[in-house]
Amino acid sequence: MKKTALIAALVLTVFAVYTAAAPKAEPVDKAKTKISPAPAADDSFEYYPGHVGNVLYLKGTKRSAPEKTLFVKAETKSIEKKDGKDYYYFYAPQVDIRYLIDIDKEKGISMKIIKYPFPFFGMSIEVTLTPQMMFMKFPLKVGDKWTYTGRGEATLMGFIKVGRDLKTDFEIVGKEIIKTEAGDFDAYNIVANVDEGDGKGVKTAKYWYARGLGYSIADTTGHRADIVGYKIYDEATGTWKEKLPDGVEKYE
Repeated sequence: MKKTALIAALVLTVFAVYTAAAPKAEPVDKAKTKISPAPAADDSFEYYPGHVGNVLYLKGTKRSAPEKTLFVKAETKSIEKKDGKDYYYFYAPQVDIRYLIDIDKEKGISMKIIKYPFPFFGMSIEVTLTPQMMFMKFPLKVGDKWTYTGRGEATLMGFIKVGRDLKTDFEIVGKEIIKTEAGDFDAYNIVANVDEGDGKGVKTAKYWYARGLGYSIADTTGHRADIVGYKIYDEATGTWKEKLPDGVEKYE
């Protein structure tokens, strides 16, 4: 926080001298006066839209089995309450992924619950993050960096509690047009350097979040995923926009 020294006498003296010496103002010709436009509202939240019923269709592969293509349907299923707060429940059953996401249009996008099939505690389990992890910090700006430090905790077999200290360094490394099977989109590229607290060092994950869609491309040590279709509620028009992938019945 900046410290500001307020020296009232000096300020008043300077103001008085300036006022006395300043030329008299000329009458304003309003017809010739240009009004500066108001600054544009921040549109960062449009890069991770939240609405129950939103669906992303993704093609993916696991690094452990790159020859097998996964056809993933990821849907915002509902609003769930955790510790007295509402979260969006994001679920992709094909790959057993579940998130609880907090969407704050002023501060950013955070994760409270993660269930993900990579070696987090050595197995796929549901982990609660304390505090919740902000993975998109608003306003989005290329070059911005922030660090998450917290703890991931889970309960095994209903009664065994385990936990790890976690640290992730985030950076918005670019803004670009991504070309996908679902179309071309303006997107931010965010890199996360993740230390899962398992003694195995830092893992790097790259994500692209497209305007109007959100999560669109992921390139991590465990998997690759690319958006190929969507069904998204457009808050501006109050309508749904949709582009279904070929063979949509394969996505689950």
